[in-house]
Amino acid sequence: MTSDTYAPAALLDLDGTLVDSVFHHVVTWGEAFHAAGYDVPLWRIHAGIGMGSERLVPWLLGRRPDDLADLTDDHKRRFLEHADDLHPTAGALELLDDLEQRGIAFLIATSANTAERKALLAALGREDMKTADADDVGSSKPAPDLLLAACATLGVDPSAATLVGDSPWDAEAARRVGIRSLGVRCGGFGDDRMLAAGAEDVVDDPRALIGRL
Repeated sequence: MTSDTYAPAALLDLDGTLVDSVFHHVVTWGEAFHAAGYDVPLWRIHAGIGMGSERLVPWLLGRRPDDLADLTDDHKRRFLEHADDLHPTAGALELLDDLEQRGIAFLIATSANTAERKALLAALGREDMKTADADDVGSSKPAPDLLLAACATLGVDPSAATLVGDSPWDAEAARRVGIRSLGVRCGGFGDDRMLAAGAEDVVDDPRALIGRL
């Protein structure tokens, strides 16, 4: 059976793509690093947003610190304290409605941990929406495990799927397994970096993708 026999499907990143959360993460990671005695500039933190914390922290520090779990927990606590400030990105809800109305198979694929995922879905107003989660796979983005798991859940070949993500780590994960990807600028990454990582195109926000997936 070739990939041509599969219906197209959409994989949607949640954190920073459907919910405007990237800079909440940048600031709260900065606070967590500072509290633990690490000097990590905010611009550098932003460059790594999109990776799971078990990859992000060693990438930023150049090593896997003994207090990785404590850092992650402190960031999670600080981020959740700002959960009421989160809101959907422009067109996120309309894009979800469009996919449902047109009968396009889709799934949210997120590296967020359980508590953060619940907060993000609550900000989106879609608390009961099914997701594919990094908790269920061996490695988070830029490893493609999460995306492959999402494709398996939808019953589609990776070549029939399109990922919408806000970071180059999303695009890189998709490129590794032949998934088409589209980038959104609402995560704050430049077009050149997104395109170099494998994104086919970059648009401002989910609103620009309504009717396109």
